[in-house]
Amino acid sequence: MAEKIVFITGASKGIGFETARLLLKAGWKVALAARGEKTLTAAVESLNSENAMGVTCDVGDYASVKNAVNQIKQRFGTINALVNNAGLIDPIGKLHDLDPTEWMQLQQVNIGGVMNASHAVLPDMLANKSGIIINLSSGAAKNPVDGWSAYCTSKAAVNMFTRCLDAEYANMGIRVHDFIPGIVGTDMLNGAQTKFDNVVARLDEDMKLAPDIPAQCIAWLVDEGEGRTSGVEQTIRDPELRAMVGLKEREAW
Repeated sequence: MAEKIVFITGASKGIGFETARLLLKAGWKVALAARGEKTLTAAVESLNSENAMGVTCDVGDYASVKNAVNQIKQRFGTINALVNNAGLIDPIGKLHDLDPTEWMQLQQVNIGGVMNASHAVLPDMLANKSGIIINLSSGAAKNPVDGWSAYCTSKAAVNMFTRCLDAEYANMGIRVHDFIPGIVGTDMLNGAQTKFDNVVARLDEDMKLAPDIPAQCIAWLVDEGEGRTSGVEQTIRDPELRAMVGLKEREAW
């Protein structure tokens, strides 16, 4: 692979930003995408590298995603890796209390955004007979959480979408994984804890991981994981993966 170019959505902060930082350090050209231009600009400037660029992008809008991909190709070249990290957690609450439009808007971002970005990068990956797509999943994909019907449903859809992509493209040189990052102290989770009394709201602070910890796993999967991992689903709770990445062990993951 002459050039290593990665497109990361939801990359202005949290797991997405930390993944960009680590892959930049590993020699990748990184394209950070986010909706908020001000935060995105600050994130890219903090990386202080000509190999980092920012593209404003609404992943729920295919035209916006396609425009972002074209900007990346014009500056860096063909995208080799995609990290679908962008996502929403609101609306939170009992279904009868929620706005159905907001519930569906979350689906448009959380699963629609994954589809949009994957669709936009796949033609070049197929032409090159190589590439990797990593979709951020969650334990909420398998475990229902009171008040989180929108989020849990979207992540379950991401898991099945990932399995479908693997079935369609694994024999064409394209690796596809979903990745469960564990309980991470992002702004999104911290905010969600204040909005509804459920098992997540009652989590102890010491259970939360810093965003750079799951980012190390994602960066490793992108940069070094080829031929060293098996299975579509990857999770930070897998001790074998943690050992390969070199994470320090702790009491709870």
